[in-house]
Amino acid sequence: MSEHEPQSPDHEAPQPAPDASPESAPEPQHPVDAARVKVMATELKEPNIWLIRSIAGMLGMEAVEALFQRTLEIEAAGGMMTKEGDRRRTTGGVFFLLARDQMTSRQRRKVFGLPPRPLNTKKERKPPPPPKPPKPKPAAIDLAQAVALLKATLSVDPQKRGIAVMKTTIIGRPKQIKKLGECTLVVLGQKAPPAMPKGLPPVPDTSKATIAVFIANKQWEKAEAALKADEKDEIIVEGYPVNDPKNQLTGIWAQSCTTKGIQRAKRAAEGGSK
Repeated sequence: MSEHEPQSPDHEAPQPAPDASPESAPEPQHPVDAARVKVMATELKEPNIWLIRSIAGMLGMEAVEALFQRTLEIEAAGGMMTKEGDRRRTTGGVFFLLARDQMTSRQRRKVFGLPPRPLNTKKERKPPPPPKPPKPKPAAIDLAQAVALLKATLSVDPQKRGIAVMKTTIIGRPKQIKKLGECTLVVLGQKAPPAMPKGLPPVPDTSKATIAVFIANKQWEKAEAALKADEKDEIIVEGYPVNDPKNQLTGIWAQSCTTKGIQRAKRAAEGGSK
């Protein structure tokens, strides 16, 4: 396709009034060899045959033949780039550009229906919008604010709260162990937490916190044997917590209990069986 969409030249130009000036007189039309124009369009790979016929009617077949040969020479020499130099013109585009350059401004308006300006003139680009100012960084929440927010959640209507199941994991080596019939109670202190993600408020002091875990004897017996066999082994408990913040006490009802050593042995056995 060519680089423009000219208006159809098929309409007849209005006849000038008897006293019209010579410049307003219609352009003379030359005879057109339709068969030859069709061959040219095929060679140029240009579907706008009617536009080539309009150019031939305006300039004459002899001039169009010269433009056609010049176009083939340009293509054989490597073609012609657009004015911006960002791509190569189509063969038909080269032919139409040469034809425009050979016409008067009045002829160009008659054939192409475009104002007398260069092809492919880019529209003036709008200046980029000014950069948006950076959003202010929100202030970090301190510990006092975090505690106040936690207390404020107590006033939320229970009917408007979401419902969730809370599960926690305990990893450590207990020193206080008490057998209680069908279960065992183990007591641990709480280590300082690791570094929290940026933006979270500070974690309250947990150096005096107590964790009490109820473990079914059947699960505890395996864990206890592993702890006795390896003085560096630690239990891994998953269960449901109940908190007593006033006394910094968390009770855990264990759902599962194992140790790091048991888990390592299990993974080694699974890897060896593959």
